[in-house]
Amino acid sequence: MTTRKKHNRAPNSGSISINPSGSVRAQFKLPGGKRLTKSFSTKRDADTWLRELRNQVDTGLTTTNHDTLLSEFVHDWLGRKKTQVRPKTFADYSYYANELISTHIGGLKLRAIKLQQVNDFYATLADEGRPVHVIRYTHRVFHVLLEDAVRLGFIPLNPAHYADLPTAEEAADKMQIFSTSEYQCFVDACSSSQHGTLYKLGIKTGMRQGEMFGLIWKNVDFHRAEIRINQQISRFGEDDQRFCFASPKTKYSRRTISIGSDLVEMLKTHQQTQQAQKQFMGIKWQENDLVFTTSIGTPLDHRNMMRDFDKLLKMAGLPKIRFHDLRHNAASMMLAKNTPIVAVSRYLGHSSPQVTLGIYAHLVPGGFDDVVKAMNSLPLA
Repeated sequence: MTTRKKHNRAPNSGSISINPSGSVRAQFKLPGGKRLTKSFSTKRDADTWLRELRNQVDTGLTTTNHDTLLSEFVHDWLGRKKTQVRPKTFADYSYYANELISTHIGGLKLRAIKLQQVNDFYATLADEGRPVHVIRYTHRVFHVLLEDAVRLGFIPLNPAHYADLPTAEEAADKMQIFSTSEYQCFVDACSSSQHGTLYKLGIKTGMRQGEMFGLIWKNVDFHRAEIRINQQISRFGEDDQRFCFASPKTKYSRRTISIGSDLVEMLKTHQQTQQAQKQFMGIKWQENDLVFTTSIGTPLDHRNMMRDFDKLLKMAGLPKIRFHDLRHNAASMMLAKNTPIVAVSRYLGHSSPQVTLGIYAHLVPGGFDDVVKAMNSLPLA
């Protein structure tokens, strides 16, 4: 009877034997008792496989997690994330992890996922007609998920690190800035909109939509002419029907901004109008101390507000812009007045002036004129 020829190896490094057919048989015992066996055509390939397994054991590979499916890990990961992130973030994680990641590749073993599987997954999403921003956000969620798998020892490296992604659209190409006449037309048109005060505040201060939706009267100081920005409205759940007050995402977004006398008077008038609405609604009014509300005091729904916003632009004969472009318009006007970039960055709540320049460098007055003047002053001979 022909027997396999065994090769002695160091303890816990696995074993290699030569089959009667000439193929190479490798065995490796995982912590916990499970024995893995695989055949190869060459001893070199068998050595490589055993070396990879030893490296994976060093990073946490055990009998219990060797066969874990991606879908199983997604379920456990979401269970941990539920108490670690904001409700809105958790709702996004749940959708992308369950509806896209698990649905497409959840049946793969976590340790079988390599760069090629990740790239194929993103290519499939593109073939299905998924927008670029959806694919890129899916990657963000998948990358965070896989980083957690690395941290817990399920995989040695994150296979999504070098994934091929569709190019993001340039923000500058999407940015819509009003001309001087269009700006005046917009401000005039706001007088006929139920949300006109909100729009004017947005285009004068550059506050984010969530920051204005979550603004409370307690944080509006008429005497100092200041607005404290320390919370925002965050909607989540199916069709964004649920909401909560949340802190701004970064410490830089928590800020106090000064406002001009025109905005002070505008907000005082708005407050008086709101008081009259409270009296009219009586017990139907739901008090949240919000500056901007529905007719019964509840937080604004961004979809209803956007319908009013689009209607205002159309009635005024203005080009269609996004609500976020009000923030861009505010930044444009600040820069046009030669406001220092550091001051603009702090006012807008950016993490650094570099972030502000990265978004608005093309709006900085002068362009290359100052560069040309400086270089012209240098002799060539």
